[in-house]
Amino acid sequence: MPLMVEGKHMGVPPASMGEFMERFPHYKENSQKYLEQKCRSIVPIGLLYVGQREMAATTPDDEMIQMMGTEDATTCHMAILRHTGSGAVCLCHFDSCGTETGCKKMLGLVKELSKDKLPGRMELHLFGGFRDDNGTSESLSIKLLTAFNNLPEEIHLQTACITDINNTKKGSTNFPVIYGIVIHLNSGEIQKATFLDRGPDQPIRSARHFTGSEAIINIYDHKKGVLSIGPFNYSTMDEIDLLCRLPDQFIREHLSTSPEQEPAHFEDAVRAALVQIRDHPKPLQTVFKEGKPRQYKLEANGAWTRCN
Repeated sequence: MPLMVEGKHMGVPPASMGEFMERFPHYKENSQKYLEQKCRSIVPIGLLYVGQREMAATTPDDEMIQMMGTEDATTCHMAILRHTGSGAVCLCHFDSCGTETGCKKMLGLVKELSKDKLPGRMELHLFGGFRDDNGTSESLSIKLLTAFNNLPEEIHLQTACITDINNTKKGSTNFPVIYGIVIHLNSGEIQKATFLDRGPDQPIRSARHFTGSEAIINIYDHKKGVLSIGPFNYSTMDEIDLLCRLPDQFIREHLSTSPEQEPAHFEDAVRAALVQIRDHPKPLQTVFKEGKPRQYKLEANGAWTRCN
């Protein structure tokens, strides 16, 4: 079934953001409440953070997880799929890889979590991207709208704060307005957000989307309440020692799709991932020993404790 827009089928997906905004102008108006929000700093208590090329899903019945969030989206997009009856939520951070499969996985997870729950409908909220010079954001916006439109379920597109709609100018340069979002599971409220802590194994997780699989992985076992990282492999890089010593300016200019728009911590995060690749070139042997994932439980104070 196609995406639903104000109770009607979207029809043929738009070929550009210009066409999208012309056909569905209300999404720009509806996005103002998010664009004008003050960015909220989220503490880690009750938080499940989702990184690039990752997804996670759970329900308000989860004993430890009260919020899910993600950020650092410049050309990337952040998608929330929520069932209004069960309150089940799946959050995904999309880059240009694995879009169709990722959308299918999101739907499958929310459907599974909504079995034998109150009736309701699937609602989709999209955020991220800006009017970048290469058109990377626009391409991802259209890919996501098309992929969700092709799924065999009615999905109501509630929010599309994407690309042109999420764009602002600083001087003559375009920037995204919203870099991160959080959703509160009990209420379904979504807010513009930044995060004081992003959970365990960030260098390992980042290394995967540098040189590893293009697949979007589910990082949370909602049945066990466990954050589960890997196992996965990644390839090393030529002259990795040199890359680890690169100055910040080189990292920003050559390892980003949008150098001017990256947050201040971009270089540190990239360098940590490069050091991870250098120090553990064979992660299936040294990181994921015996081929097992690295699993963590969330404590009441917001810390993640290794549990395997």
